[in-house]
Amino acid sequence: MYKFVIFFFVEMSSTHNEKCKGKHFTWSKPMSQMLLEILAKEALKGSKSSSTFKAESFVKVATKINQKFNVQCEPKHMDNHLKTMKKNGE
Repeated sequence: MYKFVIFFFVEMSSTHNEKCKGKHFTWSKPMSQMLLEILAKEALKGSKSSSTFKAESFVKVATKINQKFNVQCEPKHMDNHLKTMKKNGE
């Protein structure tokens, strides 16, 4: 009995690269900036505990990013991006 595994790669243009494709989401500089600006406002309102933001804050940011950039950003994407930014010293 033979099993076939098929792999394929799709090259996306830069305009499509910012959109969520499956589990991968690529952040543009303007999206990152918007994320940080909104989360800074949320922190001033008290929507941040000592270590992370409340879930409602991530949902609010995801909605605004989706509307402005026409992407499918989810709260998990923001949490991962914040961790990446912290790790990279941004």
